[in-house]
Amino acid sequence: MSCRATSYPKLCLKSLARRASKIKGNPELLANAALSTTFFAAQTTSRLLKDASRIHSLKPNEVAAMVDCIADLSDSVQKLQMSTKVMDGGTKNNDVVRVDGSDDVIQVQINDLQMWVNMALEEEETCMIALANMNVKGRVKKGIRKRIVKVARLTSNALDLVKSFALAHNK
Repeated sequence: MSCRATSYPKLCLKSLARRASKIKGNPELLANAALSTTFFAAQTTSRLLKDASRIHSLKPNEVAAMVDCIADLSDSVQKLQMSTKVMDGGTKNNDVVRVDGSDDVIQVQINDLQMWVNMALEEEETCMIALANMNVKGRVKKGIRKRIVKVARLTSNALDLVKSFALAHNK
């Protein structure tokens, strides 16, 4: 299993290059690293969006679109965080993980993991649609869209690697 199995192999290789020596082709470590990388990229992009909405003088309709997009990305970050927690602890702990610091114990299966990553991707796509329909200054819109596209591509790669891990895990 490798980045060749992803939708964006060059981005996959670039984003995981620092962890290559630890991953060594291990499907679980590869999926875990991809999820972790994607989570941090989504979190950073979400913060940048919040800052952009405060810094640039936006019209009310632009602010509304940004607020929607920020909410979508925040939901995406939450799904990715749940996924990284599962990969970090759930598979090592009889598939039991505590999510969001609560005392509720959730039985987690790989299907849940795939569902969460897929939902994160859908949230990012919803944000991109909102941005496309938004009449924001060209440079601002282009910069935001570029970051969201990167996060969506990282998420797509992470989903591909989680699916590959699931196949390897079920053998």
